[in-house]
Amino acid sequence: MPGVKPILIVEDDDSLRESLEMFLKEQGYEVVTAGSGEGGLDLWRRSRPAVIILDIKLPDISGLELLPRIVSQDPEAKVIVITAFHDMETTIEAMRLGAYDYLQKPLKAPDLARVVAKALHIADATLAHQPVIAPSLVHDARRRIIGDTGEMNAIFKTIGLLTRNRATVLITGETGSGKELIARVIHDSSQHGQQPFVTVDCTTLVGNLMESELFGHERGAFTGAVENKRGRLELAGQGTIFFDEIGELPLLLQAKLLRFLENREFTRVGGTQVQRSQARIIAATNRNLQELVQQGRFRQDLLFRLKVVTIQVPPLRDRAGDLPKLVQYFLARINEELGTGVNRVERQAMDRLAAYAWPGNVRELKNVLTKAAMDSRGPVLLAEAVSEALALSEPAPAPSRKLSTLEEVEHQHILFALNENDWNISATARALGISRPTLRKRMGHFSLLRKV
Repeated sequence: MPGVKPILIVEDDDSLRESLEMFLKEQGYEVVTAGSGEGGLDLWRRSRPAVIILDIKLPDISGLELLPRIVSQDPEAKVIVITAFHDMETTIEAMRLGAYDYLQKPLKAPDLARVVAKALHIADATLAHQPVIAPSLVHDARRRIIGDTGEMNAIFKTIGLLTRNRATVLITGETGSGKELIARVIHDSSQHGQQPFVTVDCTTLVGNLMESELFGHERGAFTGAVENKRGRLELAGQGTIFFDEIGELPLLLQAKLLRFLENREFTRVGGTQVQRSQARIIAATNRNLQELVQQGRFRQDLLFRLKVVTIQVPPLRDRAGDLPKLVQYFLARINEELGTGVNRVERQAMDRLAAYAWPGNVRELKNVLTKAAMDSRGPVLLAEAVSEALALSEPAPAPSRKLSTLEEVEHQHILFALNENDWNISATARALGISRPTLRKRMGHFSLLRKV
């Protein structure tokens, strides 16, 4: 018998109220009804139903006035608002005031049955699962790496050793595995943790501004240089400069970075005064730098300079034991950022998370949990919401190998390169060996829109 508590219907139309009561009783639910707002409020106080079907237009009090009175006293109540009003403002206001869902008249039986069943499932799951997420978790874990597998403990030991020196570090690992977080923890744990942490996204260093971005420039050094500018190396001071995706750094800048690493000196573009920097250099990449060396796209001598200490970050699929703690941590953060209030996880939801391969690693896990938490609409992370979020996260099936035209081959090749480079235009153009304007033109031809 689905639903332990009765369903309350508050509807002033006698015919509709009786039809709804009959329909829900046929579904096996216990039902109580009221024809006015005050009558509904009295029944709600006495029976405390898990689900309330509430009409907006009532003879004595508006449903939009009754709604916040109910949810303020029982935040777990699932109020399904029904109305003949079809305007945007009423819908938005009902959801803002705490409605679980909003259905327009004339009601469709399949839609009502689906919404009621899901609302009762959430209510039952709330009773069946104990809270596993403490609100303090997000504050305790911020700027901390979550994990206690053997591989992660080895990383923690390495970070501990790095607190004693300013050695250059190379962090390798798949996209989304947490390389920047590790770099930040290395910085925060060092004796210079109060100094700046400056990030250089190597995929965005293009054109004549590349060298200026790193080393700064003097006024008049080039067209548009109207004043002196400090580069990232100067801005880092005695802190840390983090080169994200170092494998994308152009060869010209690789040579200049190598020269800096050898003597810790540089000059601004257009300048003559020698500058010095004691900033720690941390680089990260998801590429195989040795393969890039063999292809002539990365300097062997720079690679030697960068990997004084190397940290290999394992993919999430190889640290399954950390998944429960990561889920708890991310849900706590999502609750704080979005006000979702999820503090329980349905067992089937965790099973589905554990069975997934996580090609996007920890970053993908957070994205999936964010969508699932929003769609769960209650304190329990639902298996259904997780499945829907995973379905959107999974890559589209590989295209058929039977491509009949060169244009189809070009389309698929550009799409593959965009996905490989996270839709970064500059990196994709370099990988394809074409200019950015040409790439944008071909993307427009094939209606390939930039991801957001």
